[in-house]
Amino acid sequence: MSGLRVWVVDAREETRVWLGRSLAEAGHAVEWAGTPPELGSLGGAAPDVMVLGGRAEGAALSAFRASRPEVACVAWVEPGRPVPRLSPPFEWASTAGQSLVEALERCTPWVTLRRERDSARAQGELSRRLVTLFREPDGEGFHEALLAELCQATASAAGALWLAEDTGRYALRARVGMLDESELPEALAPDAEARALLLAARPWTVEGPGLWVPLSARGEVLGVAQLTQPLEGAFGPGAIEAAATLAGHGAVALLSARRFRALQRLALRDPDSSAYNLAYFTDYATKEIDKARRYGRGFSLLIFSLEGLPHLRARAGAEPARAAVRATTRALGRVLRESDVLAKVAEQEFLLLLPETDPFGAQVFLRRALAAARESPELRAIEAQVPLHLQGGAATFPRDGEDFDLLTGTCRARLEQRRASLHRRLLLDSVGFWEAVELLLGSPDGPKLPGEEGADASRRGRVPEALFDEVQAEIGRALCRDPGSRGLVYLGSAEASPSLPIVRALERVEPDFLPRVYLLARRSEVPTGPGLTPLSLAGDERLLRHDFLLWLQGASAYALLQRRGRGATWAFHSSDAALVDGLVSKLQSAYDLQPY
Repeated sequence: MSGLRVWVVDAREETRVWLGRSLAEAGHAVEWAGTPPELGSLGGAAPDVMVLGGRAEGAALSAFRASRPEVACVAWVEPGRPVPRLSPPFEWASTAGQSLVEALERCTPWVTLRRERDSARAQGELSRRLVTLFREPDGEGFHEALLAELCQATASAAGALWLAEDTGRYALRARVGMLDESELPEALAPDAEARALLLAARPWTVEGPGLWVPLSARGEVLGVAQLTQPLEGAFGPGAIEAAATLAGHGAVALLSARRFRALQRLALRDPDSSAYNLAYFTDYATKEIDKARRYGRGFSLLIFSLEGLPHLRARAGAEPARAAVRATTRALGRVLRESDVLAKVAEQEFLLLLPETDPFGAQVFLRRALAAARESPELRAIEAQVPLHLQGGAATFPRDGEDFDLLTGTCRARLEQRRASLHRRLLLDSVGFWEAVELLLGSPDGPKLPGEEGADASRRGRVPEALFDEVQAEIGRALCRDPGSRGLVYLGSAEASPSLPIVRALERVEPDFLPRVYLLARRSEVPTGPGLTPLSLAGDERLLRHDFLLWLQGASAYALLQRRGRGATWAFHSSDAALVDGLVSKLQSAYDLQPY
């Protein structure tokens, strides 16, 4: 056997060159271990073979032999000196001959046996750890434990783990050790070359991070781990092989947990609507809250109510009511992602959880969901018998609350706000943007708005001309205070110039500014900038007399509509979120603007 790790003790200076060359030519790695008194204090990994010089004997040799009985020893004996009496594994060679390499070769059976024993022990220890680790692959802390095992198996000081999502990206789920969190991306989107490496299911090394370890089972890539360079040395073949073995077992456990969850979901679905039941949804939402707290993420919770269902049941019977529920879940299913979870919690009430969704995304989804229900042919057919109307409200973790009860309470409160919205009271669904503007503005001698007396959300009346500029400035300040939150502003006027307060407010925003401000005008002198887009409506005469300002950002909403007249400006303003969202939708439809 070649490639033995050999320690040489007490070799004479004049023979070191010859000895090193002879052992190296035979393929052995030589280390000079010092003098006999140091034998008892030698630390680190034990060698395969210890070569003892002619003067290596006595108490020091006995102490070393007692502490390392498994290490094979070769005594290199000078002519005329007695051969030491040592227990096996032991060989000897004479310094007068060339038999040292042969003596090393005679030690190979002992070395082979020791390596096999050490490997069996390591595999047994790994198996015990794996049994403990994979006992509950869907349990809390599993991802951190799996990553910690990968770091231990490769002697890595730190690491990070990303798991595959339905979108094809990989989301950060665990990190271990001292890492610069600013350099860890929350999500990975591998290119074609990286996808090929992941599908190959073998770890690979790179400069910088160190080692990438894919977690693949049955042809499906479930995740990838990044392990930093070991504190000493580099990733050896043994460490890479251990990482591959551990990642393979981990991927199988993750795949089994995923399939178990899928079967569990089938068992926990409402048989009539195919939505999950409340018990499963509550458990899922609780776990999502724990994950969001741990990793600083967000998600949104939505509640839907199918209004008119009790009346339909009383008038047409149970079967049409069940058909309406099925049609509603199918309509919602057309806009759901695979990761979204929909549950039926009462006869006419549904809860929906949207992972990784901010407040703005929740409002966008709510609009799409309600539109899908309105456009559903099945629901339209049922509505021919009894009017039905799907209504909804949304809340986002952690902005609107950090526990399930508080989030559902916020959802219900916003659902009630939508029920009381002017958009619903005035039946604005079927009218266009400018028709809605004229209806909301009304006139001084026209009918009052429904519920206007004592209501705070909406007002109309004469306003000072400076109000439009003041509102722009305040909205601009609000956008700059939260530049990382998505939002929309639509400003419509006869002219758009750089002197507009909202344009001045955005002069110094960074290129990664997320809110979007659109200026709709007959004539514009404003250049496109970060978050700012001018749109020309040169032929629209209605902008000669009207100004409008619509703002949506998270749970905030505001609309200001005004008509300029002789000596006075007549205006309507509202913080009714459903009304503002409806006006934004109508504006986008009227001018073929990007929905969001």
